[in-house]
This record gives sequence, structure tokens and C-alpha cells, in this order.
Amino acid sequence: MISKLISIYSMYEIYIIMGLSFLAVFLLILSIGLMVIARKSTGDTVIGKLTYYSIEEGGEIKVPSFFERVIKPVLDRFAGGIRKISTRGVVESTKHKLELAGILETLGVNVYLMVKFLFAIIFLIIFILLLVFFDFPPLINLAFLALIPVSYFLPDIFLNNKINGRQEEIRRMLPNALDMLTITVEAGMGFDIALSRVAESVKGPLGEELNKMLKEISIGLSRKEAFSNLVKRTNVQDLDIFVASIIQADILGIPVGKILRVQASEIRNRRSVRAEEEGIKAPVKLIFPLVLCMLPALLVVVLGPGLITVYDSLIKFIK
Repeated sequence: MISKLISIYSMYEIYIIMGLSFLAVFLLILSIGLMVIARKSTGDTVIGKLTYYSIEEGGEIKVPSFFERVIKPVLDRFAGGIRKISTRGVVESTKHKLELAGILETLGVNVYLMVKFLFAIIFLIIFILLLVFFDFPPLINLAFLALIPVSYFLPDIFLNNKINGRQEEIRRMLPNALDMLTITVEAGMGFDIALSRVAESVKGPLGEELNKMLKEISIGLSRKEAFSNLVKRTNVQDLDIFVASIIQADILGIPVGKILRVQASEIRNRRSVRAEEEGIKAPVKLIFPLVLCMLPALLVVVLGPGLITVYDSLIKFIK
């Protein structure tokens, strides 16, 4: 009877382990798939709702897939529930970070918060499976346990790296864009038309942000408001200084061409100063890799033969 109970208990334990493994894999695939699915989402806009059921060339109505009709609304409700339990400050901060990273429209706040929530659950399940299958020392178990709350912030690390990379790319492309803008304005072209030409020529995040700014101007926003929104979406100091100069020139009636030439020269000077600063910091940054990697190998090569000789001499002396 006892052996039968033990066998039943072990069988249920196997089922629980299999269920947790399946749940961990499912949540991992779901968290990765949500970011991909969000890029193809039509969104909650009026245009998205009107084009939900599209009409093909033959006049037939194209019905959305089972995922779009059944599964995606459930995921959206779940993501909306996670957003509701989050504080307002967290939601606003996340929205601003996604905007700085340029993925607010493709990913969305709800999906991002849901992915963070799923990451913590996945690491919790992995920790339980490690406790079941492996017999680690208590210190390692505590380290794995500490990774569970840390995993909640892993998407934030990815997001911060994306923000820094995007800002650096904007900062790198800005001098060339200002030179092009200066040439076109001094050639007699209007400022808004010159901006549109530059936005078409410049690739990357800077071109995308300039196009968004031009669309805002075309729908009725003033140039000051559109430039202010541009600064909020990028948070790049060089672009902020340039926008402040353009707004001030527009208010005071100063010719834009002179402002553009001065700003282009100053931005290039600031870029050269930053390059010199990075060159000065390089030796300091190289100290830790040299101490941790090169110095031990050098000590082994230089002192190794001598230590072996001393060791052999001591052994012979003792004998």
C-alpha cells in the first residue's frame, strides 16, 4: 500500500514537472511572439477598425484569422489588466521610454508591461524546475532566487540600450542633416520644404522623426509645437539646442539661414569635443580588461618558469 502511494506521488510529481516545463516554454514563446505580433497589429485607431474587414479585388470580404478574432482580444484584455494594476507613474515612464526608443507605435505600453510580467513568471518556473531536478548548494539557490525579481527588469535593460543607440545615431546624423538644411535654405528654398527634402534624404531615426514632425505641421500644429514634440520624442541635447535656436529665430524674426550655419558649426565642434573626451577616457577603460585578462597571463608566462624551478629545488632540498 505504501509503495503504491509512493508510485502515485512520483507520478503526480512527474506530471507537475512536465506541466511547469510546458508552461515555461509557452510563456517564453508568448512573450517573444507578442512583440512580433504587435508590429502587425492594426491598433485601436479609427482607420484600423475600418480596415479590420478588408475587401479584396473580387468584391469578397476578407475575414481576419482565428488568432486576430479570438486569441488576440484575450491577450489584449490580459495586457490591459496588467496595465491597470500598474501605477500611473510606471505607465507614463514606460510610454516615454518606448517613445524614445521609437517602438511605441509598434509595440505599445500594454504589450511591454505584459512581457515584463511574463519574464518574472518564466524565471520563477525555471527556478522551481532547477530545485526539483538539481541539488544545488543553498548559496546558488539564493542566487537563482534573486534572479526572479531581477528578470522583471531585463526588458528595461534592452529598452535602455535601444534608447542609447537611437540617440547616438540621431546625434551622429544631425550635423550632416543641418549642413544639407543650411545649403537648401541659403539656396532660396522655404524652410518647411527644405525640411521635407532633408527628411527624405536622411535615413534612420532622425529621418523618421523629421517626417513625424512634418506630418504634425501638415495636420495643423504650429511649428513651435511640432518642434517641441520632436525634442520630447528624441531627448538629444544637440537637437534640443538646435530647436531652441530655431524657435527663438522664428519669434524674433532672425534669418533662419544664419542660425542654421552657426548651429551646424557648433554641433560639429561639440562632436569633436566628445570624440576627444572619449579618446581621453579610453586608457582608463582599458585598465580593467588589462588587469583581469592580460596581467594574469603575463604573470604566468614571466613568473611560471621561475616558480617551477623554485618548486623543484625545494622538493630536492626536502628529500
